[in-house]
Amino acid sequence: MRFAGCAPAWRPGEAGKKPSCLVVLDGRGGLISNSFPEDARKIAGAVEEHAAEGILVGIDAPLAVPNERGTRPIERVLSRVFLPAYSASRRMFRGRPFAEELLAELQRVGVEYTDYPLPGREGRWAVEVNSAAALRVLALERSGERNGGLARRLREAPELRYRKGNKEGRAAALREAISILWDTPGLRLRTGGLTDDLSSAENVDLSRLEVTPQLSHAELDRIVGLVEATLAAYTVHRHWRGRDGSMVVGSGREGAVMLPAGRELYELLSAGCREEGVPYV
Repeated sequence: MRFAGCAPAWRPGEAGKKPSCLVVLDGRGGLISNSFPEDARKIAGAVEEHAAEGILVGIDAPLAVPNERGTRPIERVLSRVFLPAYSASRRMFRGRPFAEELLAELQRVGVEYTDYPLPGREGRWAVEVNSAAALRVLALERSGERNGGLARRLREAPELRYRKGNKEGRAAALREAISILWDTPGLRLRTGGLTDDLSSAENVDLSRLEVTPQLSHAELDRIVGLVEATLAAYTVHRHWRGRDGSMVVGSGREGAVMLPAGRELYELLSAGCREEGVPYV
């Protein structure tokens, strides 16, 4: 069984103009490969290469967007507990969302969308994840901070702004994000055959990159893709292994997102789901 994280260029103005990123882990959480597919068909092709023994793909993008405007119910739940949330509506895409094209291509290679893949069950599935929310959860888990309630700690947790801003701020945020990934149990980012050449089309060693303000914004965007895809792959691997805790907020047609979640966060999110009338598992 393989575990892939995909950070697609799904936002308006990105699709077809920026590369996506795909990271693949083995059953122990070890890095197998990463690459930068240019469109939905190439993403699906890269996934298919690793799907012979089954694959679970975490896609860092809104996959089910039924609302014409406004936000989905799951975004309201995440916002309640101070977790980063997408803002996605069909109106913002002015047509078919890129994620729908991606799901169609994945289905073509035998990978089906689901809102809740059973832990430990082999198959070919794709689920929605949220890398920014996952990163905030991991940062709190790694810090070991226990003072105050979890809601307060989430509210006060610093936001790593690596997507926008000046290069100094983006580089600093990316270095912190990479440090969190490096210290995350169950993730093995160092393997053979990797390169520190950021311009390489595949197998870039995230841990060896010199992330400095001297990099261009395009190069920083490439590192963002690696970080987000790694977080997505970790999220589905953690869920499938059934250790450390995970949760799915929402349901398929209305939108569902998988998150790493220990007991305290599970209880906090469950309360928000009940108040908003949103299903959860």
